[in-house]
Amino acid sequence: MLFDSVAFKNVVANGLVLDKNGNKMSKRLGNAVDPFKTLKEYGPDALRWYMLSNANPWDNLKFNLEGVAEVQRRFFGTLQNTYNFFALYANLDEFVIDPQNIIPVAERPELDRWIISKLQSLILDVEAAMDNYDATKATRAIMNFTVDQLSNWYVRLARKRFWRGDMNPDKQAAYETLYECLMVVGQLMSSFAPFYAEWLYQNLTKSRTDLPESIH
Repeated sequence: MLFDSVAFKNVVANGLVLDKNGNKMSKRLGNAVDPFKTLKEYGPDALRWYMLSNANPWDNLKFNLEGVAEVQRRFFGTLQNTYNFFALYANLDEFVIDPQNIIPVAERPELDRWIISKLQSLILDVEAAMDNYDATKATRAIMNFTVDQLSNWYVRLARKRFWRGDMNPDKQAAYETLYECLMVVGQLMSSFAPFYAEWLYQNLTKSRTDLPESIH
């Protein structure tokens, strides 16, 4: 013991990465997955997210390339489409977030208040999971919020508000709400998908000088 204290407070041990049938990977058996080829095809963020969201690091993981593709499509694809939707209309309207002139959440429509409430619950859930070193629970919570609540419900129900020609308080509230959701999701996912989170952050903060240079 150094300085009369333990060298660490927690230790995370890695389990085994098995093939999709639960067998040890082996070149001899022909069931080994080339990690470099997989990284090149799917990218490090999708691969990391798949592994963390399927099993905690200390558990054995049944690795299936179809699962990586599903994460890339369902989570990252959905998040990308949500950002693209926001960026398309924000550029058309020349909307720029003004931190000094944001409509209070209490004064926004019920739909906005609902998704912000879900967002705050997500923050608490992810923080609690990470305090317990439970990356699987954290990534699943982020994924469920992004796909189900943000994309399938909020964007689908609020999209007509972005189509209106004039920038009225209702449209401004919709922009500010979706912007906040994208920003927070990017921050929460940055530990697990650092490259995509940084890309998202840079695109959302191009016109802002009041924030740090990097999401990290």
